Amino acid sequence: MKKTKIVSALFALVFCGAALNAETAEEVMKKSTGLLVPDYSTGVLIMDMIDKNGTVTEHRVINQNGNEKNDLRQTVFDFRSPASVKDTRLLQAEKLGREDDKWIYLPSLKTTRRIASAERSKSFVGSEFTYNDMTIRKFEDDAFEMLDENVTMNVGGKSENMWKIKATPVAKKNVEYAYLIKYIDKVSYLPLVEEYYDKTGKMIKLRTITKHEEVTGETGKKYWLRRENVMENKITGRVTRVSVDKMTFDKPISDRYFTQNWLNTGK
Repeated sequence: MKKTKIVSALFALVFCGAALNAETAEEVMKKSTGLLVPDYSTGVLIMDMIDKNGTVTEHRVINQNGNEKNDLRQTVFDFRSPASVKDTRLLQAEKLGREDDKWIYLPSLKTTRRIASAERSKSFVGSEFTYNDMTIRKFEDDAFEMLDENVTMNVGGKSENMWKIKATPVAKKNVEYAYLIKYIDKVSYLPLVEEYYDKTGKMIKLRTITKHEEVTGETGKKYWLRRENVMENKITGRVTRVSVDKMTFDKPISDRYFTQNWLNTGK
């Protein structure tokens, strides 16, 4: 009897210790949204547009440049092919205490215009991603609820151990979904799977980081690279896949890329 009580006490201690060490939804998401970002990034992205039958209908090549100064991130996308989107350029810039700026250059109109808040839930250059999807939401943008502390799922052919967390936008205006279910990897803290739901509880989109890896930048710092992102539209069956062809971190690049003049000229 005494031995049984001792064993039970040991189990209780182990369980309580695990509970005390468990991370809350807020702690997990604080780390996920605060992952280390390089001072500079430059690379080439491949965007494949895929129909509901699994056929690639368009293969796009995009140059991407980014920088971070004073904890504010700027990113520019330059579409190089095919001809239907060539020379389309998009600049997005984080702003302190207010909504990010987004500007797009449309070669057919030979003009640069600001993307209004009401437009950001719309398709990003005809893809299944929206303009909102192209930026990482800030921690304070959502309220979080832990749904499951230990989920094992096959992602990109690999078994991953993850937290399952519900993220509900604090301000629902100009957001195309009611809430997300996020599966956060326990090693990288990347949101490997994100399920988008409407207000009726119906899943409308599914985003998966099918390939990710830790890479080393030019200065020796390590970063988690989203090697391949897939967005599936659950309503239409269409899919957009964005993969990284080349990417360099922390090699300085000119500030000129992050100006409206560069958007207009590409120079």
